[in-house]
Amino acid sequence: MISTQASIFKLLSSLLVTIPLAVTCADCSKSDEIKLPQAIPRINENIVYPKSAAVIDVTSPEYGAIPNDGKDDTAAIQKALSQFPNQGRVIYLPNGVYNISDSLHWSSGVPYNSDYRRVVLQGQNRDGVIIKLKDSSPKFQNPDKSRPVISTGFDPDLDPNSSEFKSSEVAQRFGNSVRNLTINVGKNNPGAEGLNFVASNQGAVRSVKIVSSDKQGTTGLALTHGEVGPLLVEDVEIIGFDNGISTNNGINGISMQNITVRDQKRAGFNNGGQVVSLEGFNSINSVPAIINGSNPNSGNDPGSTLTLINAKLVGRGSASNIPAISSVGFIYARNVVSSGYKNVLSNTAKSVNGNAIDEFVSNPILSKFSSPSRSLQLPIKQFPKLKWDNPKKWVSVEKFGAIANDEKDDTAAFQAAIDSGATTVVVPSTGTFTINGSLKLRGNVRRFLGTEGVLNGSGEIIADNGSQPTLIVENFFVTFNSQLKWKNVANRTIVYRSITGLNLESKGTGDMFIDDATMQKISFLNPAQHIWTRQFNPEGSKETNVVNSGAKLWILGFKTEGGKTKIETTNGGFTELLGGLIYASGEQDAKDPLFRIINSSCSFVGVAEAYFDKDTYQIWVEETRGNETKMLMRSELPGRKTANGLALVLYTSFKK
Repeated sequence: MISTQASIFKLLSSLLVTIPLAVTCADCSKSDEIKLPQAIPRINENIVYPKSAAVIDVTSPEYGAIPNDGKDDTAAIQKALSQFPNQGRVIYLPNGVYNISDSLHWSSGVPYNSDYRRVVLQGQNRDGVIIKLKDSSPKFQNPDKSRPVISTGFDPDLDPNSSEFKSSEVAQRFGNSVRNLTINVGKNNPGAEGLNFVASNQGAVRSVKIVSSDKQGTTGLALTHGEVGPLLVEDVEIIGFDNGISTNNGINGISMQNITVRDQKRAGFNNGGQVVSLEGFNSINSVPAIINGSNPNSGNDPGSTLTLINAKLVGRGSASNIPAISSVGFIYARNVVSSGYKNVLSNTAKSVNGNAIDEFVSNPILSKFSSPSRSLQLPIKQFPKLKWDNPKKWVSVEKFGAIANDEKDDTAAFQAAIDSGATTVVVPSTGTFTINGSLKLRGNVRRFLGTEGVLNGSGEIIADNGSQPTLIVENFFVTFNSQLKWKNVANRTIVYRSITGLNLESKGTGDMFIDDATMQKISFLNPAQHIWTRQFNPEGSKETNVVNSGAKLWILGFKTEGGKTKIETTNGGFTELLGGLIYASGEQDAKDPLFRIINSSCSFVGVAEAYFDKDTYQIWVEETRGNETKMLMRSELPGRKTANGLALVLYTSFKK
């Protein structure tokens, strides 16, 4: 076990984190400060779309929502949400207060086919768009039968015993997102959940604030409906409620970064079974900041697995009698500081007395070769966000001749839009566009944006050098079985965000960021490159899913399916995996390791398994140093009661 340094940190309990913190350690021997990231948006984005983007504006005459008039907008917003089942549409809210009196939910569609998927609710600005529930709303009065203000995965009026409701619990909620808005559950609504969010494989809650005006309500962000995830939660602030964030299922994994919770009645974050990767967490509470495990009093838990990096936990009032973190599940914690609590962590196996955690592992550290007894600890960079351009300066690929759904090659039209000199190029959600040639993202473009635009073809999209130091590529859906490939050869920063079908080969040298993305195979082939990923979902079953040949790869949250090796690190590369779910579906060749290391440096943290057949990984790590190869077998790992699997809390492999 890693020893824990207990030191008292001087923290201002009344300070809500709005800028990066440097927390000074009075007694630490190895460092002077621990730097923690802020947990609210670094850029208060102002997103306004031109008509050519083809988003659905709820204030248009067809829908009729009127912000700031004090009248009920429920029917208008729900009409827009219900109109486009599984069609990849952005439902857009310009700034203003939208008053509602009932739940908003995604389109019910056809069960198991088009229900509750591929819809994005997008606000103009996090603080500028407020969806406010009417005070004392009749349907939100029972705290024992909570009701979401917004639900992405089910209709709250469905009979829980109906076949339609049961179909809504399966992991088919592809591409759902809620972005850049505030949800206010009003006053005297004790049965309210702010947002019940479900997404599968690709989907995110981004730059969202969830508020209870009188602190009542059951949960701010409920990740609790059926098979939730994998999904991303980033730049989220939650004020009030019994629980700030809650989970209750053992699959499919949650990735979270830059989260603030405060003024809860039970817990800031209550993890009831999920595999969670959490970096940048701030809590200001008189209750536990984190409960990791469904029953912390009896010691029974279905397999909650928490990886916690960089946290500031401020206790108030009665918090002095309780631990900041209570865990009966698997837990890895690093760079965690607390004040105002009895101690920083109480775990089933052991507690951490004092107010600081350097590095803590709830289970024995595993290695097959001589390695330091700690994780790799690669540097962490925040994901870039750029200010949005004036919509009058955007260009659409349709303006240059791209035609959706005609199955003809649109590469030339796309290239003309890219080379037009515009900094934002949009691919609208008007249908499927075909790329059969070689499209180069170059010149002056800094944002290549789909409004859930659909791509197909046999060509390639290359992130190349250009005049802008950062290029963001976001919000695309590549059709299943498409031959379209992505490549990166740039020496500038490249960001890939919210993409389904990111089959990528990178030979670039610039920093690269990937989040909320699915793919079958991805390769990092340049030893000079640094890559940061979060909510990383490779699902290939024909060849190794992630190939790291010499690069520095940091992963926050990883979920995968199918057989074959999932991560191979060679050529002196570095891979740090911080939390992930291995869904061992399909066939696994007994000779294929889950992770392969060849003369390279790796650490694997908080990796949990789920499988429902008799076929799963027997070799978890195959490691070669020089001419010697050793293996970590599944028989060496502790069991995870949920979903038949195991858990690997820390495997370390690198030289000092």
